Amino acid sequence: MALITCSECGKKISDQAASCPNCGNPINVKGEEYLCCPKCKSKEIHSQHAGFSGGKALTGALLTGGIGILAGTIGNKDVQITCLKCGHKFKAGDALIIGNDEFNRAIDAELSKIITENGKIQAVTFYKDKTNCDLLSAFKYVEGFITKNNLTLPAKKGGCAGVLLVLIASASTVIGSLLI
Repeated sequence: MALITCSECGKKISDQAASCPNCGNPINVKGEEYLCCPKCKSKEIHSQHAGFSGGKALTGALLTGGIGILAGTIGNKDVQITCLKCGHKFKAGDALIIGNDEFNRAIDAELSKIITENGKIQAVTFYKDKTNCDLLSAFKYVEGFITKNNLTLPAKKGGCAGVLLVLIASASTVIGSLLI
């Protein structure tokens, strides 16, 4: 294990880390690629062999006799991949291959949009889900991303304090009318 310098915060970290534990910055490993869902671009996928097909074996046996049972093995080496995020099923050859740099650029573009439209909480949730990091790392990365890119958060709409003031004003009006 070697120590490298984080490009975001400048602190020394392990070269084995997926992201910087100090600021949450993902560590770029040159040449690393990921298989992703072609529909939602999630890296959370599951693969399995198709296996023996009872339906094919039964059809083969009915059409050709006992030798037709071998038809059940047709396609048993095929690999089927299922996206754990959206449930999309696809063949191994249809998977989207994304390089680490390309993946990070796509996340940063979407993150910028989420920050300016929906705010920091949704951005942290999005980043945590896409990179599979812990909540603190996601929060630190989003904070650094906002500062680095001079992004502005959306204006806050009337929150709990505004609702509370309206309720107090309404209650005092009702109480005042009862006393008169």
